Amino acid sequence: MMKHRIFLCVLAGLGLSAFTLPAPDPAAAPVFFRQAAAGGTETICGFKGGNPTHGAEIYAKTCVSCHGADGKGAIPGTPDFTKKGGVLSHPHTALEDHIKNGFQSPGSPMPMPARGGNTALSDRDIRDVHAYLHKAFGCG
Repeated sequence: MMKHRIFLCVLAGLGLSAFTLPAPDPAAAPVFFRQAAAGGTETICGFKGGNPTHGAEIYAKTCVSCHGADGKGAIPGTPDFTKKGGVLSHPHTALEDHIKNGFQSPGSPMPMPARGGNTALSDRDIRDVHAYLHKAFGCG
């Protein structure tokens, strides 16, 4: 608060008046990465409502052993999140359903368990992981 008063006094001393800048237009931000207004959520690749920072923590604890830190898949049959036209290009509802309920990719020797095998994950946690996947590995 003190810095603002000093700044305003300096402006007044120079014969200038204080002014405000217009709020940035969120629509002007790149589509790939837009900050949302509240809660640390972001809109990434058209997906809204997830917090990728929290999602990264969950990914590191729950998902990395199979999907790898680089998203390319650490075990046979695990999808490559970095692949153009891959799993991250599918509809957001399908991706969330696969995380929530589990999924077996065609040709994969084993399925991904529901919630990555971590039954403690909430729906919010799943949205956060979803946001992290897009932020870290792109839109597919």
